[in-house]
Amino acid sequence: MANRQGKGKITYTLQAAHIIPLLLSMIVIAAMATNRFTNSMYSQVENELEHVSHTLVTMYDMLYPGDFSLSGEESLRFYKGDADLTSDFSLIDRVKDDTGLDITIFYQDTRILTTITGTDGQRIIGSGAPEIVAETVLPTGEPYYNENILIYGDSYFSYYAPLFQQDGSVIGMVFVGKPCKDVNNAIRKTVMPLIAVDFILTLAILVFLFLHTQQFTSPLLKIHDFLRTLSAGNTEGKLEPAITERGDELGDMARFSLTIQNSLNSMLNQDNLTTLANRRTGTIKLRQTIKNHKDYGTPFCIALGNIDYFKKINDTFGQDYGDLILKNVSEKLQKHMHGKGLAARWSGEEFLLIFENMSLDASAAASEAILADIRSMINRHNDKRIKVTMTIGLTKGDEADNMTDLLRLADEKLRQGKLNGRNQLVK
Repeated sequence: MANRQGKGKITYTLQAAHIIPLLLSMIVIAAMATNRFTNSMYSQVENELEHVSHTLVTMYDMLYPGDFSLSGEESLRFYKGDADLTSDFSLIDRVKDDTGLDITIFYQDTRILTTITGTDGQRIIGSGAPEIVAETVLPTGEPYYNENILIYGDSYFSYYAPLFQQDGSVIGMVFVGKPCKDVNNAIRKTVMPLIAVDFILTLAILVFLFLHTQQFTSPLLKIHDFLRTLSAGNTEGKLEPAITERGDELGDMARFSLTIQNSLNSMLNQDNLTTLANRRTGTIKLRQTIKNHKDYGTPFCIALGNIDYFKKINDTFGQDYGDLILKNVSEKLQKHMHGKGLAARWSGEEFLLIFENMSLDASAAASEAILADIRSMINRHNDKRIKVTMTIGLTKGDEADNMTDLLRLADEKLRQGKLNGRNQLVK
């Protein structure tokens, strides 16, 4: 009897020694995952609002050249150039339909055009911007972002971008906002099932640990170590196949952990500055495209594009302005390559374009469209307009049978374009 009691006590002690750290680690991981996902979502919302605001400003500048102005005494009219925008909500309504975001155009701090409606269903025209926003954006010309701006009783993630006249003065603001409740609901819908699954699996593991302490201790510790290194930012860890192939909860945990690892790795495949695919992703995609061509005869073309005189831009106007040019050019590449293949930041101011299932003529036409769009960009530095151009070297996928030679051919054509005066496509 004494031996049995001793054995039970030892078993209980071993179980307690593993159960307590397991519970704590699961809680910490759930909290860290929730916090990181929330921060990631907030950052994604900010980037989305910033991108849409800049896109909207660009669209107004392209559609309605000229300065903003307000005229009239009793019936105010809002103009951009010769175009009367006072009752033209079509552009901001279309953007809201496409993105789900609310839009407002301010003249100074007065709301002129908006997609936001009051309780009566009418657009809230003529109301003012929050005081802190007007005091930040209008005098400085700097954008303003806030995760909790109250607009007629609703909290918004808000991004306010200045509206500039051609002389560089600030005439108003563009507001792009997303209701906080929409973002928080999306976070809850994503996080709560993960937390529920996390704790359900933990409970199941506790039952198995209670019955089979020894046979679960080793794999559990290995999974714990894997998650610990993953939460520390190390995404190169490995889990033994013997663990991931298990048919129990530990096997599920291992596979979920690998899923999280894969998700983190996918985040690493994006260039931080431009949000284009990075060189690693571009290399993987190019290898796969070449393989598809060899296996199935799928046509493709690749191009290397380089911003002309980029070093001079950096040296003259500073690295921050150079980064802005990189972002603006990347937006154009992303737009034109959508549905055609992949745009990746290859190195510095150089970009790789992969045209999937496209002929040389079609790829050349797409490349010319890219060059034309980049030439038409409005790039300002103080009161100066900075012209930006790009040179592209384009080659068919069947001009070489390996990636190295294919890139070399594209690079040679790129260099030829540079030598011939830049701002051109060489194919």
